[in-house]
Amino acid sequence: MKQPKHILIIRLSAVGDIILATPAAARLRTIFPDSKITWLVDVGYQDLVKGNPQIDRVVEFDYTGNHRGPGGIRSLAGELRPVDLLVDFQHKVRTLLLAAYLRPAQKKVLVKRHGFGVIKALIGKDAILRAPHQVERYLDILDEFCGAESDRRTPELVVDQADSNYAEKVIAKKASSNSLVGIFPSTRHPTKRWPAKYTAELADMCLSRGLNIAILGGQADILQAQAVVESMQAQPTFVHTSGSLGQLAGLVSKCKIVVSPDTGPAHMAAALKVPVIALFGPTSPERWAPRGAECRVLRQELPCSPCSNHGGSSCSIGTYECMQLLKPDRVVQSLFEVLKLGKE
Repeated sequence: MKQPKHILIIRLSAVGDIILATPAAARLRTIFPDSKITWLVDVGYQDLVKGNPQIDRVVEFDYTGNHRGPGGIRSLAGELRPVDLLVDFQHKVRTLLLAAYLRPAQKKVLVKRHGFGVIKALIGKDAILRAPHQVERYLDILDEFCGAESDRRTPELVVDQADSNYAEKVIAKKASSNSLVGIFPSTRHPTKRWPAKYTAELADMCLSRGLNIAILGGQADILQAQAVVESMQAQPTFVHTSGSLGQLAGLVSKCKIVVSPDTGPAHMAAALKVPVIALFGPTSPERWAPRGAECRVLRQELPCSPCSNHGGSSCSIGTYECMQLLKPDRVVQSLFEVLKLGKE
């Protein structure tokens, strides 16, 4: 294939999925160094790629506003074209419609399911996704351009100066980042959440060793964060559940280590080269574990786990054992090992 003038990457959401797709952008930049690369994201996610050195332009897909419906998607196509190579990692109806309007010279699509697998997914009987890792899946669809390669890159996330300054101001009022442990207590899917009382125990044990604790999240995590604080014996150093994804990334970048269930911020930390302890239950770490220099996955080996690709609203057998049996002592031991803190 000749050098495309304009490459469009589509990965609209969510936090972890976008971050795990960034090695593909690096691969495309290596293959096509002179191409202009645009990344299309949903509104609110541009902070995850806007500072990426492989990306020339970030465009937001405002599918509930300016780009709503077929007419809005046609208008978006007008903003983006001409596109010589379209790489669609989302593969949704609206991205397929956008591709039809764009008519790129070449298109690569990550097809998640085929045939009967689509029907099974629609009725909640989706096959459990294991290896290869999602990063490899994104990279594999580009092998046609360069052949299979051994350099499987780790995800990349860049915090801009404004967000870094914001984080420094927040932390300066509360703690020293030299001993700051970031804890994410919540996930979108309840089955992936570690019990609030366990998170509280972990935070209290860290505080007792002189570490600072930041309970972190977004607007949707406020109730879960409050539940953790109410279960703690001491008070956390600070709680931060507001702001943009860029500001959250700034705070994560200042942490010494992050503890998180299988959710976007775990990938955010790994991409920022912050050590991560990721707590897995219903989902497969073979497929979704954060990728970075110091990423530890803790999970309870059970016959029923993994049972889901993304988690769910309730445990199918009603026990929630995969997260309930993952005790705070085990997590804090791993955390102290990473921080090189001996036993008291």
